[in-house]
Amino acid sequence: MDGIGTPRTIELPAGVLEYREAGPADGPPVVFVHGLLVDDTLWADVPERLAGRGFRTLAPTWPLGSHRRAMRPDADLSPRGVARIVLSFLQERDLREVTLVGNDTGGAICQFVLDEDASRIGRLVLTNCDAFEAFPPAPLDPLFRLCRHPAAARAVLQPMRWARLRNSGPAFGWLTQRRLAAAESLRWITPYLTDAGVRADLARFARGWRRA
Repeated sequence: MDGIGTPRTIELPAGVLEYREAGPADGPPVVFVHGLLVDDTLWADVPERLAGRGFRTLAPTWPLGSHRRAMRPDADLSPRGVARIVLSFLQERDLREVTLVGNDTGGAICQFVLDEDASRIGRLVLTNCDAFEAFPPAPLDPLFRLCRHPAAARAVLQPMRWARLRNSGPAFGWLTQRRLAAAESLRWITPYLTDAGVRADLARFARGWRRA
């Protein structure tokens, strides 16, 4: 986690996003798209390390349950809607020939971005992510369905406040190869557990999800 800068903010039609940017302004742009219930720190110091090699890196926290500012009530937060938010971010920052990097559900969103408008995308990097009919992969299907109901989801996810449960077993522990610090994963789950607006945002995403 060392070397990660202070988040910036940008106001888009859907609402305010936090992001961090590093590297030369004229460097080849790389934009990161994370998945559900994590934020920009999922990428650790990878954006800054790439910036040290001359890339211009931008790592936003997308409205997928770990964002700290709820989106506008009328924002389209379906999977395609979030893809349009990605495109809005690229347009606002005037980014072209972007290398788009997707992980987990963020990989599906990146694929929606290409389907919506690929004109600003130069390259696509898909790390382990949703693809084809696996949207989401089978183990996460119940979580998507649960998140359609914010009150029930908050009750079920309350035990995630405890690091031992959060960082092991069927929670974040099964999704990572390195050991997570307690503070690292607490940052991801806290917005969802404490902010009704964030829960409502994720519910809109989950209700807009269709396996097809």
